[in-house]
Formats: sequence, structure tokens, C-alpha cells
Amino acid sequence: MSIWLTILGMALVTVAVRAIPLLAMRGEMPVWLGRWLGYVPVAVFTALALRPLAVTSGDAPHLMAGAPLAAGVVGGLVAWRTGNTLATIIAGMAAYWVLRVLM
Repeated sequence: MSIWLTILGMALVTVAVRAIPLLAMRGEMPVWLGRWLGYVPVAVFTALALRPLAVTSGDAPHLMAGAPLAAGVVGGLVAWRTGNTLATIIAGMAAYWVLRVLM
């Protein structure tokens, strides 16, 4: 029984977190909030992508500067200059393969 109550509670919290902002902001969104929310995808992507590129896993995680981080920088520069997703993926993967062979 407690498992079902836990699942129900998690479902209610999930719905509330999504529904309350929608109900509270009926109509136009303030300009400052729209500007602020525009940075959320970049922040989330950075948080998800940077850790595997720059931090080793294990007993004592530490920063590393190796092929993954350098390839990520190359991919980031290509994305910044071109805005092309396919070019970014190709440049990042090519840099990674070349750096793996050289290191």
C-alpha cells in the first residue's frame, strides 16, 4: 500500500510543479522572465555535458584535460561560429578521434 501512496504522491508533486506556473502566469509572460528563461537550455546543457568531458569518475573524481575536453572545446567553437548541429558533431568527433590517436 505504501508503494502506491508513494507513486501517487510523486505524481501529484510532478503535476503541481508543472501546473502551478502555468496557472499563475495566464496571459503574457513578463519580458524579464522570458529573457531569464532563455538561458535555461544553455545552463542545463552545460551542466549535463561538461562533467563527463572534464571530470573523471571513480573513488576520487578530479579534473582532467584530455581528448574529451579538447574535442568538446572544438565542438563548442564550431557551434558558436556556424550554428550548425551537424558540423558541430562532425568537428567534435573528428577532433576526438584525432586526439585519441595522438595521445
